[in-house]
Amino acid sequence: MLHAKAPRTTPAPPRTAHPAREIAVFLGITYGLAVAIALALPHAGIAPIISIVVPVTAVALTVALTVPRGERRAVWATVGLGRSGGVGLLVAVVGPVLIIGASFAVAAALGVVRFPAPDGSLGADLGRVALATAVFAVVFLGEEVGWRGFLLFRLAEVTSGRGAALLTGACHAVFHLPLLLLTTTYQSAGSRWVVVPMVMVTLTMAGVWYGWLRLWSGSIWPVTLSHSAFNNVVETVGGAAVATSPVTMAYVTTETGAATMVVVSLVAGYLLLRRGADFERARPAPSPRAERPWHATPS
Repeated sequence: MLHAKAPRTTPAPPRTAHPAREIAVFLGITYGLAVAIALALPHAGIAPIISIVVPVTAVALTVALTVPRGERRAVWATVGLGRSGGVGLLVAVVGPVLIIGASFAVAAALGVVRFPAPDGSLGADLGRVALATAVFAVVFLGEEVGWRGFLLFRLAEVTSGRGAALLTGACHAVFHLPLLLLTTTYQSAGSRWVVVPMVMVTLTMAGVWYGWLRLWSGSIWPVTLSHSAFNNVVETVGGAAVATSPVTMAYVTTETGAATMVVVSLVAGYLLLRRGADFERARPAPSPRAERPWHATPS
């Protein structure tokens, strides 16, 4: 699927006046709100849901505080809400299905999980997964507008496209630390000393996949659909699995496991090495001043 023809090329994103300032303000607001939610709701299952709207809120505040009024429309246009993403929507779903399938296959081969024979409810279960994935594709705009709609392009102004994808993934991973360390309702199985480092690596590498999908498709919709598909497929397959131990399963597969971390890292490595040009689409267009020959400058 990674060799499918890319959607129509989009124009290079605009260059902003103070990208470093925008990055700092966005991350400061995002992490501050994430910590506040975790401290206020340490035992509430709703804390992860509330956290979803934090990045888009931070974008709105950052643009209002740091971007000149005449440039704000161009920054919002970069988010990518105006295009469907075309074939990218299919790739967005197939990718997580293959990644999670491979992860649970490793767990099954190691005897960590087993799956009972499917019964007559399989069709209904698949329908529920499809519906949940579609609904949460809209919900996860709250995160992806911030990460792959805004931060990815600001970071690409100060580093390479590949570097921006990796850094965005790392920032997204750190965003989960308050939930992982300060609450009892988010990915609570297993030792924090084991689970947290693996989640950090997995989310950082997943950021390469999401960043590539955003730039290759030219739209934020495949990214938020893929984010939703990943979460819903993990939850559905994990719920159907019979585990020898919930902790062992958490260490091997699901969002916190070593197998998932390795598979996602392999996908990220492939994209960074073989699809590097796609990431450069995040780089802003050169300014007219930079394009002007040196001898054309008036004396």
